[in-house]
Order: sequence, then structure tokens, then C-alpha cells
Amino acid sequence: MKILLIQSDTAYLGSLYRTLLERQYVLRVATDGYTGLSMAMHARFDLILVDTELPRMNGFDVIRRLRQENDSTPVMLTSNQKSPADTARGLYAGADDYVVQTCDSDELLARIYALHRRRTGGFNAPTILSIDNLELNVAEKAAYRASKRISLTAREFQLLTYLVENAGRVVTKAQILEKVWESSAACNTNKVEVYINFLRKKIDRGYDRKLIHTAMGVGYLLRSGV
Repeated sequence: MKILLIQSDTAYLGSLYRTLLERQYVLRVATDGYTGLSMAMHARFDLILVDTELPRMNGFDVIRRLRQENDSTPVMLTSNQKSPADTARGLYAGADDYVVQTCDSDELLARIYALHRRRTGGFNAPTILSIDNLELNVAEKAAYRASKRISLTAREFQLLTYLVENAGRVVTKAQILEKVWESSAACNTNKVEVYINFLRKKIDRGYDRKLIHTAMGVGYLLRSGV
């Protein structure tokens, strides 16, 4: 699990970092709200732990901005004091949980586990699809390549999901039309070509390894390439 810690209290940050590192979580750190928000918006994280009081931008505003950008990454708000007003404020801003920094480490880890389980759809319903360094979070409708978020329209995401689900197999334009557009009209095949080009620009441009390939005269397939 990849976790972003946005914490300015150095003592608590050190303790939190050691606790999570022992569980072999991948950790990234920001010590002010503005930097933390930027990191959260430009990379994929499974969970964000953000303090209420931060330099440059407080934790409530960090969460509010994330939700305004339709980022549904689970967020746990932390505070050095238990305040019903702050709890309500955090939850209204879009936090998924609220804990005091003095809470027992076992309780904290259990809460982290619960949020992660909820995000991935329970025990047996994975919502993360991946191939090479491309990753799709189906629940969040979010795509990442090399941990960088890719902006996709709803139709582009639907098409990319279909390609990833069939990775390594050639899918015809007719199959794509049927599954993505729920259409079988042959005259619409140009629509598939247009959207494949959109995806190539967003997914493959700037990377040596191309993932979207053309099977001449047949259709397309998604696989690791050179």
C-alpha cells in the first residue's frame, strides 16, 4: 500500500513513519498542506493521512480541494486533540476517518486496513487493473502510468478498461463498438480509430514502451511493448 503522510509535527511524523514502515508500506512525506496537495494530485496513493493544522494550507482545505478535483483517495484526518467540531468539519470536508494522534498504533493500523479494504471493494472484489506500469482504479475511474495520473474522459476510460481486461488478446473494432458503445453499426468503426488515437496520445506518448498496438486488418491489443 502506498501512503502519503501530510504532517508537520516532526515528533508525531517520526513515530507514524516508523509504525507504518514496519508494516512495509510505501511512504511519501509532505510537511505542509500545499506541497501535500500537489503530491496527492500528481501521483496515485492508496491512502492519505493529513493533519488538521499545517503550514500554507490546513488539512481541511487539502481534503476539500482533493474532493473538488474528484479525487476519491481515502483520507484519514489526524489531530493532536479530540474535538467533535473538528471531527464534523473534517467529515463534511470529505475525510473518510478522523483519529487523534495519541490513538493506539494497533487501532490506527486497523483503521488503515479498513479504509483500504473498503476502497478495493471488500475482501474478494479487486478494482485495480494493471499491465506494465499502467494502472486503472475501476472504482475511482482513475488511470495512472508510472504513478502519474492521466486525465481521461468517461468514454476513454471505458475503452482503456476494455483493452486492459483483454490484455494480450486482439480485439476487433466490432467488439469494441459492441462493448464500449453498445453499437454494432459498421459505419462507426471510424469512431474507434479516433478514440484509440486519443488514448495513444495520453497513454503512450513520452514512453519508450508502447502499450497500445495495432493488429493490421483485425483490430487492437494492449500489451507490454518495446
